[in-house]
Amino acid sequence: MTSNSRPLRFLSASVLVAAWLVGCSGDDGNGSGPAPAALAAAQASASGDGQTGAAGHDLASPLQIVVTRDGAPAQGAVVTWSATGTGATMTPQVDTADASGISSSIWHLGSEVGAQTAQAQVVEGADGSPVAFSATATGDTPTPPPPPPPPPPPPPASEVTIQLLSDGGNRFEPANVTISAGTKVTWTWVGGFHNVSSAGSASFPGSGDPVSAPHTYSQTFSTPGTYKYFCSVHGNAASDGSVSGMSGTIVVQ
Repeated sequence: MTSNSRPLRFLSASVLVAAWLVGCSGDDGNGSGPAPAALAAAQASASGDGQTGAAGHDLASPLQIVVTRDGAPAQGAVVTWSATGTGATMTPQVDTADASGISSSIWHLGSEVGAQTAQAQVVEGADGSPVAFSATATGDTPTPPPPPPPPPPPPPASEVTIQLLSDGGNRFEPANVTISAGTKVTWTWVGGFHNVSSAGSASFPGSGDPVSAPHTYSQTFSTPGTYKYFCSVHGNAASDGSVSGMSGTIVVQ
């Protein structure tokens, strides 16, 4: 009984090992499972292929390819771009496909006139890669855009007239005015013996010594501020810059 059972036990173990080998035959031997689906690359619908442009200049439209895996966009696929010709460049030279599987690059044509070529290659390898492009370079220099029109001339500065009067009381009329920066103010002596003197921190030269009518004095106010003035004959200015009597105020905005 004992001598017959040992061969049977050995045979059973051999059968189990063979069965295990058969069950593992579908694996690649490394336990990594099936290989991922291969990538595919092709020109995008707006590929930029077949353009014509001036030699030594950028083409109007970028070149584009679409990278897919099992028909779905292969976001993150790395693509290298290159072009032939003296001085030809692609920007960027290395790109990553976006969420739509699109990779783009601007083709700066070489200096030679005639046919030129460029290509996009998927770094991992892909069906259809490298994707070829062609363009025709001409000797024409692209027409630069026209310069912008010159700015319109500034509107002429407005002018304000203030009268210096004596009949009915010594006064400026109007005494207080509000103007825009760049406005010219002209004081006109209608009657009497007067002058225009500046007071306060925001000042202007003034007309000088008092004179009799007729007379005029003009000043253009370019800096915003509040300018106080008075007639030194019929008005007064205090040390704090306030004025009284024959006086007035110009507010420049």
